[in-house]
Amino acid sequence: MSSRALLLVAALVIVVGGVYLVRLRGEVADLRRDPVAARAQADAPTPPRPAAEQPAGPAAPGQPRSLTAEQRQSIVEALQGETDSTRSVWFQVDERNTEAVAFQKQLSAAFRDAGWRVDERGSGGLTFKPGIYLLVGEDEWPHYATTAHDALDRAGFDVKAARGYRAYYEEQKRDKPGWQGPRLDPDQTYVILVGPSPPPG
Repeated sequence: MSSRALLLVAALVIVVGGVYLVRLRGEVADLRRDPVAARAQADAPTPPRPAAEQPAGPAAPGQPRSLTAEQRQSIVEALQGETDSTRSVWFQVDERNTEAVAFQKQLSAAFRDAGWRVDERGSGGLTFKPGIYLLVGEDEWPHYATTAHDALDRAGFDVKAARGYRAYYEEQKRDKPGWQGPRLDPDQTYVILVGPSPPPG
């Protein structure tokens, strides 16, 4: 089954009203082999609410995250093993959430120290679900996107991943007026969304 078909099926079975993406959980081998065939589903970004409804303050459901020295070193070492000259990462974070912003800055610093080009952007008004999401624009993963996923995975972070996002975005925009989701620039191959700290358990 194609990635577009899987995304459509997921959209039909998940609660109406949010912006949801197929979540693919599993081993890195599964992601390399066929990310869309991996096992789990999950929600990703939700549309922005009116300003009056926006929560005040950090609103992080879990404990604030911070990279330990060991996690940081693990990320840097994994990233330094990437041989592709592109070695780029794109982060998006809800700038209204201070916990998520602080954590994303730590991740960005680790990527920079490993020699990667880092692009940091706000959420464009979207409110992200708790956790970390990696969305690949096309059906094939760039090698450096896999390396970025591996680095975060080795540091102990649960990264929910999906491919074929660019086609899914265009399809949702065409079929659902008012639908909103993270937009990839033409030269942007993937994005890492940093949501609030997940709740314990």
